[in-house]
Parts: sequence; C-alpha cells; structure tokens
Amino acid sequence: MSSFAKRFIGVENLPAKMSEFDVQQAFCLSKDDVNAISERFRHDRRVAAAIQMVFLRASGRPMDRFASVPKTLLRSVCDALQTSAVSIATLRSLYERRQTLYEHQAWSRTYLGLQDFDDAKVKQLEQVLAVAALEAAHPDDLGESARMWLYDRRIIIPGPRRVADLARKAFEATEAAMAATIEVAIGKAALRKVIDWAYSLRPDSMVSHIEWLKTPPKRHAPSTVTETLAKIRALKELGAHLWALEPIALSKQKAYAVHVMMRRPSMTARIERQRQTVEVACFLRVTLMELTDMALLQASRRSQDLFRRAAERVQKGRLRSKDTALHQAVSAKKVLHDETKSWRDRVLEARALLDGISDASTCSFASQVRRALAEDSRRVHAHLAGLRDIDFAGAAGDRGHEQWKAWSQLHALNIKEVPPDFELPPVGVAWNAIVNDLDAQSRFRSFEASTMMALRKSLRRGSAWVNHSITFRARESLLIAESDWASTKEQHYQLLGLPMQAMEFLTPILAGMSVCLSALAEAAERGHLEIGADRLLHLPPILPLDEEIEPRKTREAVFKHIGRVQLPDLVMEVDAATHFSEALLARRPTSNNELLAVYGALFAHGTDMDAAGVGSMIPGIDAAHIATAMRAIEFSGRLRRANERVSEYQNTLPIAALWGDGTKGSADMMAMDASRHLWTARVDPRRRTYAAGMYTHVRDRWGLFYDQPIVLNERQAGVAVEGVEQHNRSADRIRVSLLAVDTHGVTNVAMALAKLLGFDLCPRLRDLRERKLLVPRGWPVPDSLDSVTLRRVSITSIERGWDELVRMVASIRAGKASAAHAIHRLGSAAIGDPLHRAADHLGRLLRTLFLCDYLAIPDYRREIHTLLNRGESVHQLQRAIHGGQVAQERGRRQQEMIAISGAHALLTNIVLAWNTKRMDGVVARLKDDGLEIKEDWLRRIGPAHFSHINFRGTFKFNVERYADVLIDRAAGKAIAKSGA
Repeated sequence: MSSFAKRFIGVENLPAKMSEFDVQQAFCLSKDDVNAISERFRHDRRVAAAIQMVFLRASGRPMDRFASVPKTLLRSVCDALQTSAVSIATLRSLYERRQTLYEHQAWSRTYLGLQDFDDAKVKQLEQVLAVAALEAAHPDDLGESARMWLYDRRIIIPGPRRVADLARKAFEATEAAMAATIEVAIGKAALRKVIDWAYSLRPDSMVSHIEWLKTPPKRHAPSTVTETLAKIRALKELGAHLWALEPIALSKQKAYAVHVMMRRPSMTARIERQRQTVEVACFLRVTLMELTDMALLQASRRSQDLFRRAAERVQKGRLRSKDTALHQAVSAKKVLHDETKSWRDRVLEARALLDGISDASTCSFASQVRRALAEDSRRVHAHLAGLRDIDFAGAAGDRGHEQWKAWSQLHALNIKEVPPDFELPPVGVAWNAIVNDLDAQSRFRSFEASTMMALRKSLRRGSAWVNHSITFRARESLLIAESDWASTKEQHYQLLGLPMQAMEFLTPILAGMSVCLSALAEAAERGHLEIGADRLLHLPPILPLDEEIEPRKTREAVFKHIGRVQLPDLVMEVDAATHFSEALLARRPTSNNELLAVYGALFAHGTDMDAAGVGSMIPGIDAAHIATAMRAIEFSGRLRRANERVSEYQNTLPIAALWGDGTKGSADMMAMDASRHLWTARVDPRRRTYAAGMYTHVRDRWGLFYDQPIVLNERQAGVAVEGVEQHNRSADRIRVSLLAVDTHGVTNVAMALAKLLGFDLCPRLRDLRERKLLVPRGWPVPDSLDSVTLRRVSITSIERGWDELVRMVASIRAGKASAAHAIHRLGSAAIGDPLHRAADHLGRLLRTLFLCDYLAIPDYRREIHTLLNRGESVHQLQRAIHGGQVAQERGRRQQEMIAISGAHALLTNIVLAWNTKRMDGVVARLKDDGLEIKEDWLRRIGPAHFSHINFRGTFKFNVERYADVLIDRAAGKAIAKSGA
C-alpha cells in the first residue's frame, strides 16, 4: 500500500473537517455496500451503520463512540443511501442506545471479514515485530509496521497504547540482544575502556573524542584526508575494525549511531546504561566505516588531481616544445637557403640546429603523462603513505592489490629504490616501459605511480576492497551468497520473470532487432533519416507542434483564477490532505509549536535558509526547536515516506490523468550551488561554479517519485536505475516501465540491468550522428545500414555470464545491494570481468533496438524529448525554491545531504500537488460556467508554475484552521500530564 493510502490506518477518530477528495478516496460506499446496508438495517439506522462500516474499512479499527463525524462524510453517506441529509455531527448523538452501536460494529466486522485480535494473533504479531525490530530505527516505525501487518491481514487494530507497548517491547528485546552481541564481540573490560575513551578529552584539546569524531570533513585538501585518516587510526587502535557486529543489521547500527550524532555527549552519558553501550558502540563502528568511505573517496579524488596536474604539465611542455621546434626549424630553413655558404656548411649547421629538437613529441600524450606522474614522487609517495592504515583486501591475482602489498613491503624497508633482489609484481602494459627502467630510483617512483592508479581502479571495480567500509565492500557481500543462490535460484528466476537459459530471453530480442533494422532501412528510403557518405547518421530535427493560442490562453485563465498564494498557506493545505508532517515525525504533532518546528525544519533543509533564518521568519518559534526538528526528520526513510504521500496524492487527482498514464518518467540532475569548501562539491561545467548534484525522477504526471544527492561529473546511470527500482517495489503503485534520461544517465550495463529489472532505459544521446548500430557477429543487416553497423555483440559472452548477471539483479531486488552501487562496480574499470562483459553485450543489443525505434519513429522520439523537457520545467521550479547555495557548514555528512535533497524534493512536490489540485478545481468550475476547455489544451498545461507563489517574507501559519486535522491534542495532553 502506498504511503498516501496509509494515512487513516489505525486512527481512532476523524478530523472535524474532511475534504471531498479524502471521502472519495477512502470512505466511499459502493453499490454492493449500499445494498448490504439496505437489506440489513431499517431506514433510520442505515446512516450510522454506513459510517461505522466505512470507518472500519479505512482505519482497521472501530470508531471511538465520542468521535465527531465530518459533514462531508455525512453528506456523502446520505447521498449514497439516498436518504435525507443528517446534520448531527457526533456518534454519541447518532446512537441513543450503546447496544445499537455495538451491533453496528459487529455487523461491520462480519461484512468486512475482519478478525479479532486474539492471543494467537498477538503471538504472531510479536514474532513479526521481533523480525522487523532487527532493522527498525525507532519504536514508532515498529508501531506503523504493526498497524500495517494487522490491516493487511484483516485483523482489528487495537488501541494506540497497546500497539505502542507491543512495539516498545519488541524494540527493547532487540536492543537487549544487541547489547549482548556487542559485549561478546568487544568484551566487558574492553567495552568499558571504549566508552571511557569516547567521553575522554583528546590530548592538548578541550574536545572529547566523540565530538572530534562527529566533526564532519572540511574542504577538499590533503589536510582533510590527513585528519580523516587520523580518526580512522584512532578507531582502529580501539579495535573497532575487528568487532564482529555482523549479526546486527547495518541499518540498525546506523539508526543508533544517529542518536549519538544528534545529542550532546553529556546527554548521551546520562541515558540508561544498556542503551548507552549500544549507541556508543554502534556510533564508533559506523563512524569507522563512514570515515573509511570518505577517506577512499577523498583519496580517489586526490589521485585524479595528481594525474590532472601531470597532464597539465605535459601539455604545457608540449606547447613549449612545439614553439622551440618551430623556431629551430625556421632557423634551419634560413641556413639551408643561405647562398653565401657552401652546401656542406649549410647542411652541417642545419643538422646541428635540428639535433636540438627533442624526440619526446614522438611519444604518446598518455605515456608522457605517466612519466610526469612518476616524477611527482613526493606527492605520490605522501598520498600512498597516508593510506597505509587502511586494511585493503583483494581477489587473488588482482593487479592493484598485488602492487599495494609490494609497495607496503618496500615502504616498511624505508627505502627510496627497488632492491636488485626484490621482484615487483606485474604492472599494466602501459606502465611496463617506465617501471622496468634500469635506474633503481626511477623504478621505485614509477612503481609508486602505477600502484596509486592501479589501486584506485581495483577499488572502483570491486576486485580490491576494505572490510571496514560500506561503499567499498567485497563484491560477494553485495550478492546473494553462493550457497543460498544454488538452492534458491529457481525461485529468484521466477520472481524476476526471467528464463533459466539466456537464449530464451534473447530470442525475442533478436527477432525484434531484425524487424527494427528492416523498419529503419525503410525509414531511410522514405527520407526520414539519411546515412551520409561520411558513414554518419543525419537525422532531421523534430518539427514543432503547431502553435495554438488556446492552450496558452487557457493556462493564463486557469492561473489567474487560482490567484496568488503565500507559501505557508500552500504547505498547510497540502499537509491537511496528505499528513506529510505525520510521516516526518512518525506520529501526529502534539502541539502548534511542534508542527511549526517541523515546517521550519523542512524550510531549513529544503531552501537556502538555515535554522536561524527560518526562525526569524516564523513568529513564535525558536531556532533551537527548528534545529531539533531538522535532526528528527533526518531519520532514515521519513522524508522518503513524506514525499511518497504527496506524490501519490498529486498522482490521484483527476486532471493528472490527462498528462500521462503514470507508467513513464524522466530523470535528470540539477546542479545546486555549493561552497567550494564542501568536500563533495565539484565545478559545474556549464556555469563554472562549485555545486552539488540533486538527481530527481519526475513522473509523466509531474510528481517527483525519487530523489538522491550525487557528486557532479560522475555517471548518473546507477541512480537513474535505482530510483525506478525503489519506486516499483511497492505492489500497489503504477509501475514505471519507461525512463527517459540524457547521455549521462545511461550505459550499456545500466540498460541491461534496467531491462532485467522490468523497465526500459531510453536516452537522448549526444553526438547521435556518430552512433553505430551494434549487432551480433554474422548478423544479416540491410545494405543501406551496413555503413553504420558494427558487428561487436557476443551472444556467447551473454550466455556465459547469464547466471551471474541474474544473481546480481536478484540481489538488487532482494535489497542486498543498490542498483547504483552495482552499476558503479560494473563501470569502465571492470572491463575484462565476465559479469561486466555479459551485461555490456546485452546492453549493446538493447541500445540497438532503442536506436532503431528512436530513429525510425518521430512520435516516439518526440515522447522522449517531452518527458525530458518536463523534467527541465521542474528544475526551474526547484531553483525558485532553492535560489542560493548550500551553506559552507552544511552537507558535509551524507545523512544531512540526503535530508537536503529529500526536503527540497518534498517542497517541490508540495507546490506541484497544490497547483494540480487548484487547476483541477478551477477547470471544473470553468466548465460548469459553460467555458469550452478541451482535454488537448489541458495536456499542454503543467503544474510547474511558481510566479504566483511568494517564497519569501514573514511566514504566518494559520494553524488553528487545520488544527483538528493535523494536531493530536489528546496525545499532547497525555504527554503533558505524564510529565507533570
């Protein structure tokens, strides 16, 4: 069930006000319902029975007998039953006899097929919660899981206190088991020393070790790498890299680590002993893994910097060499043309001048860069020396890992040359010439440079790894275990809908490719595309649609009727419809201030303002409360669930169906300006400013269904596939079957994995005229296409790697690995790996199929461009919401950057949802007034409009207007009473 549809599950009563949309979505009576009620109850009892039944069906629990009934719900029920309108607004007034209330509830249970929550069901739920607690981040998350489990199995949901008690009991039992695991893994005495060390002050500093570890990395610089490695060294001295905490789920460790990150050390020191032990141990372990990831990412960028500097030096040297060579050649020419000298003297003098020209220009640019990198020995050696405290592991025979081990041995000898009796491991062919130099010192410098580049490549492809890391783990840890795969592979194949043999999957693809090639040849004959004498494709531009005045006039009229709006009013209206604030807190807010703090946290994360700036714009709320709420909504999954609620709400509005069927989408990155002091920032090649990447997936109905922060200038194919896979996992959503991306969002491997996961990756390719069609060797191709066809697809490679490829896809579907991580591991650094080869060759086939359709069918090409342009329109709205840059001190932690991306996407979805709702209402009113509005006009009008929204100024929230809907006053009073 989607997050939006969950908002009424487990509630005891309904808000005093309810929208018509909510009634239609969750409390509607069908014809069968009306007939059943009419047959069972007499005329004056039908309304009360119907209310009991629709509430029980929507919430999974009986309605409180003192609850009020919204007038919209009463009117809807009366209209469905064709009875006179009832104005009474509480159940107490509907039921003069309590026995009648119980009879109606009993009938509703029987009619809906609901079961009582008996002792057997309690035991089953306790078992389910015990499993769910292994990964739950908070007891509130377990409470939601419990309500969903009961609702899905048609079991009456008990009161919130009983559900909370069951969730808390399961959570505490798991916490006790974690404490026992940690005590065994570390040892009692060592654990006591670890906790004492965490709270102790660092030498020559007034900062505790916990505070020091919590300090995020600064800007990209060698000093930042040094500090990160110092923290890793300190944690390894504690033995954190040896703690056997694998029985505890990583998500669980992260959840406990976040608690320590959010609190001051003095607050952590005052909590209960068992919980404190678990939190501190998990914090230290997770911090070690995250710091290792940071160090390796920073080291990778540092090696890139050194390589780039070497290339710049070579380029400058080549330019100087060219100038010198030209000058000497001109001088030699003058000498040869000097008739005053004999020919012998001229030749000798000219030869002397030409002998001064270096032979370096005959070497390739890449070989000169490698030599220049080896000459930069001081920086290269310092870079490798800094990594010596990281425990690298690798596959047998991996070149990078073998070179690292050899370098470590040389470094331990504290020498600067290769001893004559020391045998160096094999290096790449490109490095052989300089590594095998006769000079021992030159050999050492060249070997260091080769080791640095080879180790980086091995880490990227996964043939070398670090056990105390999250991102750079061993490949086997990302896959279903071999023993499990051998025994369950048939079930995984069935779940994925894939055949056991590769040829069964490839046969329809190859048959389709023959048809597509013939269709493309016919399109070329008809002049829809041209294959020039230069052996390149020449595609005519897509003709624009006929410009119509009516869609533009309709758009202006619609938004004129909508009028201007303040951002606080917009946010509260969407919250009242979707309850995204409940998703952010994992419960309903209990007071006005708590609700305002949540809104303030959303603005502080999702805009270019900070907590202090937002606090000054919201009267009555303090910046400290906003900062606390900012940390609360960083909990894993909360912003994602809130986004799902708003996106699904926007998707269900009637007008959204005119924009698409929900099965297509687009994905692209937006560069968000950032400080140059943010270590993950990169230079945006377009605007030449430092920026962080925000990658968003936009549905054809305009809503954002996934977001993720990424690093600029890196391939985006992994996150493109990851977003659709995460969205499609929910069974009740409309599955996305086509995703349009640009060139950066696609690789052959990504196209293959996307197809095996059940959707098509469709790129708008750059340099399309230079693209070739790839077919299997010996495959027949129409003569007209022969010049743009390459026979470079190996069916044998796909067959050989088919089982491992499906194993990778099954691991992604099972949640063992993310699609982004898998595609990153199968990038260009993995060339030569059988798994990479299988995925790459399958992707070549799929790309050829796509190119044939893209080139031969103009309407298909137009659809891809339309989807991508829709995403670009959303980017304009996103820039209006976040007009500045990410502050210098923010975004250094991965969790904080995820929160920035999620909050920004949520604000974007809120604006899109509000505009869609208002557009739907205005269009309906205009049609009722007799104004002709064609559906074709509405299809060309989108909700990514923002000129009528005031994003700045004083934020005044009319909380009392929506208090009955958004705030749980009863829970707030109970908390205040217990505190008193």
